[in-house]
Amino acid sequence: MLELGTSYILDNEPCFNLSELNFTYLKGNPHRYRVYIVVRNDKLVKYMEDMGAAIKCDQFRIPGGVKQNGHIYIEHTVQELRDMADKLRVSKGFDKLELVGVDKINE
Repeated sequence: MLELGTSYILDNEPCFNLSELNFTYLKGNPHRYRVYIVVRNDKLVKYMEDMGAAIKCDQFRIPGGVKQNGHIYIEHTVQELRDMADKLRVSKGFDKLELVGVDKINE
């Protein structure tokens, strides 16, 4: 699948999702990247922001919308997801099994 990219994003743009990931390019030192998928002209486009040296922090993805039956439904903007990511990155974390309800399966 061909991915469309962009060289800029706006705070008030509809944002399909935001991810923070650690990548190493061309045998360099690992860097942390914030990856935005925004909706522009009814298409999903990708913007990557280099956040500098990789940090010891969980990588994550925050959904801002869904794609269903060929339609894109958005609930959040770039700025809203950025605010959530900033809080999530500095939080003490949580038990990931709790998130998916694994403890409830055996009840």
